[in-house]
Amino acid sequence: MADELNKSQQSDPAASQNSLASSVPARNSARRRFLGRGLGATPVLLTLVSRPALGVVCTSPSGFVSMPTTNQGTPHTCIGRTPGYWKQDQKFFDWPSPPYYPVTTTGPGGHAATTFNAVFGTPSPYNNSMTFLDVLRTEDSMAPNGPPHDVARHIVAELLNVQKGYVTVLTKTQVINIWKSYMNTGGGTVGYFEPTAGVRWDHTAIVAYLTSTMI
Repeated sequence: MADELNKSQQSDPAASQNSLASSVPARNSARRRFLGRGLGATPVLLTLVSRPALGVVCTSPSGFVSMPTTNQGTPHTCIGRTPGYWKQDQKFFDWPSPPYYPVTTTGPGGHAATTFNAVFGTPSPYNNSMTFLDVLRTEDSMAPNGPPHDVARHIVAELLNVQKGYVTVLTKTQVINIWKSYMNTGGGTVGYFEPTAGVRWDHTAIVAYLTSTMI
């Protein structure tokens, strides 16, 4: 029976494509339900997000919550890079410089490494000398390295992604505001972000959303 089904699909590529397409709304519906749950939701988004070969299907934070389950709207494709990508020495060439620099250089054309607080402000878990690169590498240097460092790593990566044009469903201002909301509602430690009124995302949901824009 399985052999007959496989032969049928091979002989009718359109039927196979239709079957695949019919599963996409269900996956995206489940993804939105996760992010609509708010605080305390389990991090299942990463296994549900659709990941095409050349990027990931993505939308704005509010889009996950407010988009009707039967209507995908205008699809967007994101090719954001992860914190693990941006922290590598061999990837410094890809940083959007200017305005963001991973390290300080001297001599003609030299520049200072971009510091986290200079861009994202306070309250902050970091001192004013902590650079973007330092924050991206907190997973290697901080113990424990959970919240708020996990959010900060992904926030820095997302700002670089937006500046590079790898992620187009967010603006730089929106990325910064996600962090500011997270900090201001948590007294400088752990808070939440509201993608839409009445929905609160904790650090797990924030990281899951940002990761959904990255390949």
